[in-house]
Amino acid sequence: MLGIYLIELGVFLIILLILKLREKSKVKENGIVIMDGNVSFKDHLKTNKKLYVILIVLFVCLIICQYLFEIPQMTLEKTNIEAKSNEDIVIPYTVYHFNNITDEVTVDKGSIDTQKVGVYNVKYKVKTLFGTYNKDFKINVVDTLAPDIILEGGEDYKLSYLKEYTEPGVKAIDLNEGDLSSNIKSEREDISDTEFNIKYTVEDSFSNKAEKIRHVTLIDDIPPVITLNGEENTIINVGQAYTEKGAKANDAKDGDVSSNIEIKGNVDTSKAGEYSIKYTVKDSKGNEATKIRVVTVVKKEATNNKNSGKKGVIYLTFDDGPSTNITPKILDILKRKGIKATFFILNYDNSKEYIVKREANEGHTIAIHGYSHDYKTIYKSEEAFMNNIVKLREKIKKSTGYDSTIIRFPGGSSNTVSKFNPGIMTKLTNKVLANGYRYFDWNVDSNDAGGAKNSNVVYNNVVNNLNKNRANVVLMHDFSGNNKTLNALESIINYGINNGYTFEKITTSTAMVTHNVNN
Repeated sequence: MLGIYLIELGVFLIILLILKLREKSKVKENGIVIMDGNVSFKDHLKTNKKLYVILIVLFVCLIICQYLFEIPQMTLEKTNIEAKSNEDIVIPYTVYHFNNITDEVTVDKGSIDTQKVGVYNVKYKVKTLFGTYNKDFKINVVDTLAPDIILEGGEDYKLSYLKEYTEPGVKAIDLNEGDLSSNIKSEREDISDTEFNIKYTVEDSFSNKAEKIRHVTLIDDIPPVITLNGEENTIINVGQAYTEKGAKANDAKDGDVSSNIEIKGNVDTSKAGEYSIKYTVKDSKGNEATKIRVVTVVKKEATNNKNSGKKGVIYLTFDDGPSTNITPKILDILKRKGIKATFFILNYDNSKEYIVKREANEGHTIAIHGYSHDYKTIYKSEEAFMNNIVKLREKIKKSTGYDSTIIRFPGGSSNTVSKFNPGIMTKLTNKVLANGYRYFDWNVDSNDAGGAKNSNVVYNNVVNNLNKNRANVVLMHDFSGNNKTLNALESIINYGINNGYTFEKITTSTAMVTHNVNN
């Protein structure tokens, strides 16, 4: 507004100058107009005083009118608002009567929806001397923000080199349009054998485009595999020398790393107890593997220790199973009575594997009777017998994950059916102990595989031979059709409970109950 006033003042001064020049040109001589530069401004003013007064009054009136009726000058520099951004509507810079009155301007926000893209006429208001002045501006509510791409698992992603890349998860969220994850496009860019990028792009309906890159690095996080030489669990007698058999280690990337194995732990063969040997190895990437060998040092039992062990304990043992018509019913009784037992099993086929798994799952001890029960075959040589138990041991471990080292010789360690090979039982009883096995005979025979004719005889054979001054290892069988033992079992258990006996399963720490070796 000030500029207009200055322009008007300039025009007024120009008019005065023109009048002055015209006065100089009005001197006449003989009817001819000549220029007379000697006319003073004072004479000029006297001649045109009335005109000057009129001009000045008009100028002042004009200025006053312009001031009184001045329209506020509004300047709006920003006409765009980002939708859903909670951005406030801009107030135009406003000048009125030479004063900045921007703070006095109000806006009709009801005329615009800042949550929705579009063009809106927004009304601004300000008070003047003669009432409220209104002015409309076009405000654009726009969407210029690209969607936000969110990478689950991070932008720097580590992946084991043995695994196939599967998308960890990616989302795209747009402020206005919500979830645009289904619009995401991805492209793989290989960098090297161990690195690649996944490039993600997404675009909203207003052509706002977002891009993000996930950098994937294939890493070696697979530890080596340690394989122990010999058994993981071995038992030796007090005073018997312990020979460390070592271990091997192989890494998928580095190959044979056996030379890197560190072995820690000692076995004190002068003292009974359980000792751990720890094997540790690392590959070139620092991936570490460990394995433990448990060495149990035990006191050597006497050749005949029928009367040793934990007093007042009954160990129920079942030979020659599993069978489909007897063993499950025996397991039902044991489960109902809360008793754990020991099953010395023979080889089994697929139809019986579920029974072996059930025995393990229900907490019973699965022990080895032999892959075969044929005396001529298994007692032919030490090698033949060891192969017979190792073969079944491996099968049990494959079925259940349990590594069984408890055995019962077919016919017992006191058998004489092996005399076709003189001295074989003497050799085998020593050999199995030296190879980490524990063997058990029995001191209570139910005679259910012999002369017992019915369940009453089986019952009496057991309860009449129990003794509270020793551990009682009861020999029974769960072969097919052995209803005598099945029908006597619950009564035997009730007798033991009612007479103060406890029931346990045989473990590697149970004192061996053995017979005299007769061959």
